[in-house]
Amino acid sequence: MVQFSVPVTAEMLEQLRGRGITLTGFLPRSTVMVGASDDFSLQGLPVRWVGRLEQHDKISPLILAQRGTADGLRTYVVQFHSDVNMKEARVMIREQGLRLIENQYLAPHDLLASGRFGDLSRLASWDEVAYIFPASPALVEGKHVYRCAGAMVASSTVAQYGGVGYPWNVTGPNGLTVGYYFSQLTQELPANSIQSQILRAFKEWSAYANVTFSAAASAVAPQTANILFATGAHGDPYPFDGPSVLAHTFYPAPTNPEPIAGDMHFNNDERWQIGADTDLYSVALHEAGHALGLIHTDDPSDVMYPYYEIHTTLAQGDISVVQSYYGAAPGSTPSQPAPPPAALTLTVQSPAATSTTTASSVSISGTTSGGVSPVQIAWSTTNGQVGNAIGSTNWTIAAVPLGLGANNITITAFDAASHIVTQTITVTQQSQQTPASPSAPTTPSSPSSPSAPGNTTPPSLQITNPASTIVSTSANSITFQGLASDNVGVTAVTWTNSTGTSGTATGTVTWVAAGIPLLVGTNTITIRAFDAAGNSAWRAVTVVCQ
Repeated sequence: MVQFSVPVTAEMLEQLRGRGITLTGFLPRSTVMVGASDDFSLQGLPVRWVGRLEQHDKISPLILAQRGTADGLRTYVVQFHSDVNMKEARVMIREQGLRLIENQYLAPHDLLASGRFGDLSRLASWDEVAYIFPASPALVEGKHVYRCAGAMVASSTVAQYGGVGYPWNVTGPNGLTVGYYFSQLTQELPANSIQSQILRAFKEWSAYANVTFSAAASAVAPQTANILFATGAHGDPYPFDGPSVLAHTFYPAPTNPEPIAGDMHFNNDERWQIGADTDLYSVALHEAGHALGLIHTDDPSDVMYPYYEIHTTLAQGDISVVQSYYGAAPGSTPSQPAPPPAALTLTVQSPAATSTTTASSVSISGTTSGGVSPVQIAWSTTNGQVGNAIGSTNWTIAAVPLGLGANNITITAFDAASHIVTQTITVTQQSQQTPASPSAPTTPSSPSSPSAPGNTTPPSLQITNPASTIVSTSANSITFQGLASDNVGVTAVTWTNSTGTSGTATGTVTWVAAGIPLLVGTNTITIRAFDAAGNSAWRAVTVVCQ
């Protein structure tokens, strides 16, 4: 995941693609999911935080709630990232002891898998897996279902695991008013039938939420859903390629710019019907939810489940979400929202807000409270270096490399609801006049290494063993080996485990990190090399301990 400090623009996405980085999904708060090699560069981009999608975030809360029940065998939809080879994905599912269920109607990067939670959890630890959620009865039974391509934003679709929608901004006490304009209809059905079915879908949302749909004078009027039946290329980045995709919708402004915000496009190559198969009302009901800012849900009974089914009314899950955005419709009963969590807070305990050192790195520690679990902590420096802290309520950062002069280090805490708080400290590194001890045992500097003011070249770091970025083992520890080099000399090679342990490797040019302890489950081992000028490089390996 790459979180930017500013809204994502088309120019930023083009820069990512130019660096060989693949965009696989859009997430809330100016965040994108990307696929990239370990040595990818984000230099020059306004990056706030970079990190991997954690194992527990890839499993639907609905599945977690069922964990431990007697009937442990269940069927799931496993979503893989869009750059994954699906032949390899099938092998991956079988290797984890899950039964693969073939279904020709699944989305290109979805697979059906049946098994127990433990096997599913191991599958979720693989980097190729994006998300896992319950399969609907229709999918399990192999019925002819149609998938929704997802709502569109920033030349991508919004990832289902994002968890947060994109509602219109509402000002004033009278709720939301959305315009609609029928600009081009299909010849498959009479015009009055098409309009009545789509207006019926709008009315269903208005029956529960404080939302009014009204006819607009123009397709490009602000806050208007332009309803268009089209074939092939039709003026947006998502041409309809045959009948495989029924429709797509663009999220509200400001996530999408006007006039395309809220527009609903239907595939004119489809054989549209009323009350059967490609039921226009059911598809319009789902797409109208996207036009109101809702994302896909995990519950197969919801209208906003990513596979269309014939519906007559909204489910309670749909109603709860839309009422949380716009309030209940006058006269309807609002769903009772959960009490809001305590505000997320972040405290840096050490070092002080302003400090001075001669060391090449600094360790930082602090606490967090409140927010929606899990809370994660990341750090970044003004020279573009980034990393993650270990822990949450009580967290530590083993080593932040320093450059000569003032180093502004920003600590960012963010929770599962995308609440964000930051603290910035300034650590000034002074030239070493005499050999000095390192500031932290995990990042020792070499007294004999030359000082290199102005040097910004990071060390070269290679992990030679293990050779893969994902490793599975039953041992309770693991040894890493590798090579490091630098134009001014490598001063230290350190390791950290996402489970909370850390240490220093033996050697620098040729280094060995022996006996790294493992816990059952996913262990993310990060190796960092530091040079005398405070530059660093890192590599990470995911170790699944069974």
